[in-house]
Amino acid sequence: MLRVVKSGNCFILQPQDSEVDFSTRDFDSNYWQTQPGYDTIAGGRGSSCIIQLEWGKAILRQYHRGGFAGNLLSNQYLWMGKMMSRPWREWTVLLRARQAGLPVPEPIAASACRTGLWYRASLITAYLDDTEMMTTRLRRESLPSDCWYRLGLLIKKMHHARIRHADLTSDNILLDSQDRFYLVDFDKARMMNDVGDWQWRPFLRFQRSIEKRNQVQHLHYDANDWQTMMDGYQS
Repeated sequence: MLRVVKSGNCFILQPQDSEVDFSTRDFDSNYWQTQPGYDTIAGGRGSSCIIQLEWGKAILRQYHRGGFAGNLLSNQYLWMGKMMSRPWREWTVLLRARQAGLPVPEPIAASACRTGLWYRASLITAYLDDTEMMTTRLRRESLPSDCWYRLGLLIKKMHHARIRHADLTSDNILLDSQDRFYLVDFDKARMMNDVGDWQWRPFLRFQRSIEKRNQVQHLHYDANDWQTMMDGYQS
């Protein structure tokens, strides 16, 4: 069960059994900069940081636009009701993913603050300890073939749960020290009605992105790795 609280012009979403009543202050990175445990996170759109809640670390991400629209509107989105806001939709996808047994972050709290026709939004998720981006790992060393195969199986499981990740890249796939994978950043992800040809477009995006990163960052990656992952997906 979920609970929605209205605070001023902000709607705050959190689990019904949450031990903390979140306020608008908790979604302000400026507040957390003065608190113990605060740290910044490089990369990605917008502003993400590590914060220290009472029970442990969490990630605060403030939604920002990318591309040309980001230069004009930055962190503002057209208000179409809280249920259609970015964090509400991402929360719904994360819950579906967790119910399907996928390794994704636990959503902790979300906020959508309306000003006229526009709103700004933030999402707090649990911190995944002992993890790094797949891109970072590949800059340092190659992955065993069984890792690529298991990654294919994981993506297959996500697609069979009818979840379409909008930005499937090696930056949004994490690995821990035990070579376990985690999927993150489900902003703009969609829940599809059934499994069909739609799942190949995220794959093509993934392939283009990792090849581009390989050209610029010289990853420990080659075509055999991709083929092994596809073998896992098609098994």
